[in-house]
Amino acid sequence: MAIIITTPGFGARGSPPGISPAHPDVSFGAGIQPFSPLLLAKLRPENNTGLGSNTVTGTVIPTQAGSRKILWVVNTYLTDKLTEDELKTIMDNRDKFEFTIGVGDRRTSLALRFKIATDWHGEDVTGRILTPDPTINDQNYHHTLTFSGKSGQMSVTDKHYGTNQYGSVRYFTVRYKP
Repeated sequence: MAIIITTPGFGARGSPPGISPAHPDVSFGAGIQPFSPLLLAKLRPENNTGLGSNTVTGTVIPTQAGSRKILWVVNTYLTDKLTEDELKTIMDNRDKFEFTIGVGDRRTSLALRFKIATDWHGEDVTGRILTPDPTINDQNYHHTLTFSGKSGQMSVTDKHYGTNQYGSVRYFTVRYKP
């Protein structure tokens, strides 16, 4: 047995009693921010600290074989730090955020050996060689990234004159993509 509910006036010209059409400039559901303003404020450029460039080393995280917590790496470059729950929100919604990593030489005298990786933006990877390399010749660094959102761990290694001798992470940001 089917139950049919009818609404008087539905389908007739005009609006049924008690229902008003929305203004044409109003879009219901649009503009609702799915993430807390506090989280988004923490991801703004003005909250970053210690970011390196090709003129300054910034805060240096040396390469190593062992992994580090992603939260620790992210917070290294933030003044107002993320919480574990905030990072979980980001990791659960990675399509809405963009990660950027910059790598280079950890020695102050070689600050110019620095590049922002263009081949990684937050996805899980194992053994990804970050490009471009900070130097193009027989002295390549071959910075290699392993990143796992599930485990919350990441590692960056290098092969510049040995293993994990001079390479480093010198820049790491997470930005909201509106």
